[in-house]
Amino acid sequence: MRVLWEKLKTKWNIQSDKRMIWIFIIFALTGSSIGFVRRPITMSLFQKSTYAELIWYEVMITVVIVYFMYQILLFTIGSLLGEHQFVKWFVLKMNKRMFPFLRKKI
Repeated sequence: MRVLWEKLKTKWNIQSDKRMIWIFIIFALTGSSIGFVRRPITMSLFQKSTYAELIWYEVMITVVIVYFMYQILLFTIGSLLGEHQFVKWFVLKMNKRMFPFLRKKI
């Protein structure tokens, strides 16, 4: 576990363990809050509250909406908690991996 921790610190260019813990707390808060956001979206769009009740295309629509809502929440929560630079970098990196056309051509 310590090896993975050190790899992430190196990959994310973070020096202190306290900052790593703080970033993981931000990810935990964002992940938990998306659960509270998803249900009202699903209810308003499809009048269903769980993924099990949704048809496959409704699940796909919900996943796309949740993906973008997660980014907004991560950026907002991370910025409010003092990690604006890190979450900005992380969201950009996440989008470049998800959407290859956003990568700069050399």
